[in-house]
Amino acid sequence: MFTQKIQAFSRTKALTALSLTAIILLAAFLRFYNLGATGVGNEYYAAAVKSMLTSWHNFFFVAYEPGGSISVDKPPLGLWLEAASAALFGLNGFALAFPNALAGVLSIPLLYSMVRKQFGTLAGLSAALALAVTPITIAAERNNTMDGMLVFALLLAAWAVWKSVESGQFRYLLLGAFIVGLGFNIKMLQAYMILPALYALYFFGAKHSWGKRITHLALATALLLAVSLSWALIVDATPAAARPFIGSSTDNTVTELIIGHNGIRRLLGASTLAGSSLLNGNGSSSNLTQEVGNAGILRLFTDPLAAQASWLLPLALMGGALALALLGSKKLTDKHLALLLWAGWLLPIAFYFTFTSGLWHAYYLIMLGPALAALVGATVWAFEQLMDRQGSFGWGLIALLSGITLGFEIFILMAHPTYLAATSILMIFTWLVGIALLKLRPAAWVPGLVLLSLLIGPLLWSGLTAFNPQPDVDLPRAGPDAGPAGDSTLSANQQKILAYVLANTEPGSYLFATLDSHGASASILATGRPVFTFGGYVGSDSVIDADGLQTLVEAGTLRYVLDNNNLSRKPEIAAWVEANCQVVEVPGTVSTTQQKTGGPRDQLFRALYKCGGLS
Repeated sequence: MFTQKIQAFSRTKALTALSLTAIILLAAFLRFYNLGATGVGNEYYAAAVKSMLTSWHNFFFVAYEPGGSISVDKPPLGLWLEAASAALFGLNGFALAFPNALAGVLSIPLLYSMVRKQFGTLAGLSAALALAVTPITIAAERNNTMDGMLVFALLLAAWAVWKSVESGQFRYLLLGAFIVGLGFNIKMLQAYMILPALYALYFFGAKHSWGKRITHLALATALLLAVSLSWALIVDATPAAARPFIGSSTDNTVTELIIGHNGIRRLLGASTLAGSSLLNGNGSSSNLTQEVGNAGILRLFTDPLAAQASWLLPLALMGGALALALLGSKKLTDKHLALLLWAGWLLPIAFYFTFTSGLWHAYYLIMLGPALAALVGATVWAFEQLMDRQGSFGWGLIALLSGITLGFEIFILMAHPTYLAATSILMIFTWLVGIALLKLRPAAWVPGLVLLSLLIGPLLWSGLTAFNPQPDVDLPRAGPDAGPAGDSTLSANQQKILAYVLANTEPGSYLFATLDSHGASASILATGRPVFTFGGYVGSDSVIDADGLQTLVEAGTLRYVLDNNNLSRKPEIAAWVEANCQVVEVPGTVSTTQQKTGGPRDQLFRALYKCGGLS
C-alpha cells in the first residue's frame, strides 16, 4: 500500500511538472515567436536606447537623443535593462523587447508557486495558464514599453511580502519594499498601484503585535521612498546645465514629472495639463477615447477593452466571492490572506481603469494580469470544494458561474464576427463536455477541463496577437487589428532630407532641430546623430526658447530647422526661424506647400530651413 501511494505521488508530481513546463513553453512561444520582426517597437524609447549607448552620461540620465539635450518621460531602470540587452544583442527589435518578454515568461512559474502554496496544485496551474494567455500581456511583453518588467517586479514584491507574513521574518517585507522601489524606477507611480494590497496583507497577516506591524510598515515605507526617489533626487540635484532637460516636465525636474505628467495627468485627465491631449502628436484627445472607451461601469466589459484583458474577469470576480464565502469568516487563514492580496491588487486597479478619465493606454491593463489569473486559480479551488461538499447544488453553481463567463466571452466575440462561429462552437462543446463529466465523474481534474473551455477565447486572441504581422508598436494592443506603420521606417521625404543634412553638417553637430520626437526618432535611429527637439516628446515641452535656439546656431552646433507642419505651435521660435533662416529646396522632396503626393508621413513635411552655423 505504501509503495502504491509513493508511485501515485510520483506520477502526480511528474504530471504536474509536465503541465507546468507545457504552460511555460506556451507562454514563451506567445511572447518570443518572431519577436522583433516588426521593427524596433516604440520608436521614442528605441531612440533613447540608441542615445544611451553613446555615453555613460546619456545612459544615466536616459537621454532621448545623442546630444543629451532632453530625457525621455520615464525613469531609468527599464531603459537601462533594454540598453544592456541592446549592447549584448545589437540595437534591434528583438533586443529591445527581450527584457519584457523574458519578464513575462518568468512571471508564470512565480505566480504558479504562490497560488499553488495558497490554493493547491490545480489552482496554481490554472492561474499560470490564465496569465500565460491573457492577451494584453502578450501585446505588452512583445514590445519595448517596459510594462512587462514592471509587472514581474511587482509580482516579486508580492512574493516577498507573502514570504514575510508566512515566515514572520521582517527582512522579506523590506525586500518587498525595495523591489516596489525598483518598480517605481521603471514606471514611477504605476508601481504604487499594488501598495494597498501589500500593506493590507502585512497589516492583517503578519505574526507580530499590532504595534510592531505598524512600525515594520513605517520602516518599509521609508525604504520604499528612499529607493523610489534615489535617481530622481540625484538628477534634480544636478545643475540643469550639466544634464538633459527633463522631458514632459513643466519645470525641468523629475519631481514635477512624477507629480504632473506621470501623476495628476494619469489620474485626473488629459486636459488637466497643457499639451496633454497630444497623445500621438496630432493634437487630438479623441484618440484616447477611441483606444480605451468612455469611463463607466461597463468600460472593461465592452469594446474596445473587453478583448484585451477581460475574458476571465467575470469568473475571477464571481469565483473570488465564492471562495470567500466557502472559507467563512470564523478564523483568518492563509487562504483569506491570499484573497486579500489578490482582490486587493485587482479591484482598486480595475476601479481606476473603469472610472478614471486620466491619461492611460490599453496596454496598461497588463497590471490586472497576475491578480486576475490568481483569482481564477482561487475559483478552481472553490469549484473543487463545491464538488466535495455540495453535490448537485455545487455542480449547478459551477455550471452557472462558468456558463455566465462563457456567455460573456461569446459576447466579446460578437464584436469580431470573423472569429465568432467556429470559436463559439468549440468553446460551447468543450464546456458541455466538462460540465457533463463534472456530473458523471467528478474527478479532481475535471474543473480544469471546465476552465480550459473558457481559455479558448483568450488563447485565440493571444495567438492572433503573436502572429499579427503589423501590430501597433507605439501603443500595443491585443488582437489581429493592424497598427500604423512604424515611424522608424524613413519615408521618401525623410530619406532625402536626411541625406541632405548628413552631407551638409559636421559629425557631432545636430542634424537639425524640430518640434517633437515624431519628427526626430527615425533620424536618430538611422544615424545615431543628435537631433534637437525643442518641444520634447509631443511638442508641448519648453526645452529652449528663440534666444536659446539662436545661441546654438551662433555656436555652430545647429544649422538646420525642420518644420513638419507644426512649427507654428512654438510661435516665438517660428517667428525667429522665419526672420533669420532661409528655406532650403531639397531635391526630390514634396512639401505641404506643393502638390501632396506620397504617404501621410510625407505630407507632414513643410520646409527645411538653413540657419547658418558650420560652413
